[in-house]
Amino acid sequence: GGRVSVTAWEGISDIEDKGRYEIRVADNGIGMSEEFADKVFEAFERERTSTVSGIQGTGLGMSITKSIIDLMGGTISVKTAPGKGTEFIIEFYLELQRGETSEPDEEENAKKEPQNNIVDFSNRRLLIADDVPINREIAEMQLVSFGFTVETAENGREALDKVSASEPGYYDAVLMDIQMPVMDGYEATAAIRGLDDERLADIPVIAMTANAFLEDIKKAEEAGMNGHIAKPIDVNNMLEVLRRVFS
Repeated sequence: GGRVSVTAWEGISDIEDKGRYEIRVADNGIGMSEEFADKVFEAFERERTSTVSGIQGTGLGMSITKSIIDLMGGTISVKTAPGKGTEFIIEFYLELQRGETSEPDEEENAKKEPQNNIVDFSNRRLLIADDVPINREIAEMQLVSFGFTVETAENGREALDKVSASEPGYYDAVLMDIQMPVMDGYEATAAIRGLDDERLADIPVIAMTANAFLEDIKKAEEAGMNGHIAKPIDVNNMLEVLRRVFS
């Protein structure tokens, strides 16, 4: 018997070549207390009420949403009160798409050129190893949106176990965090490279880490990794690394 409404609005932009947009998602549900509304965007936070506690959830949805909106340079806010429903308000800017001219310049052609090398990711399966749940959630959500099938591991040991127990070709690549408990990314990669089945030992392993200095990239290569993706993740860079690994 509840209701959820979604509205989208385009306003007058104060930034050249960008459009200003607002999305509102509102419901007429139980609402939230003022105390919980102040921390609804924090990871793993859930309001402690008899109604909410009986509903499954990890308290990550709004934290992930805010992380993505922050990366876009936007804002998200909430209006709510107990028994009066909830409304989330998202504001952000997007670059305007310009129509092609009859004679595109060299820069426009250069931007389009990589499109000729697009890899079909719909048949690709990745294993993400990261000990931080929200990092796994965000990376998985981004990759699934591009067609990947994604599985996850909480540390290097679990990643090693999943690779060693898999059939060759089941995973197309492993995205490996470096700093993890139980077994770190370097140790897990070395163990994968030492597997008896050469087909499993040769699986592409890509470092996905905040350690982004040249010495870190070199250390990843020396550990047997096939690429490096810096955190926070730049989606275009991540896709480019994966295209290169799969080519």
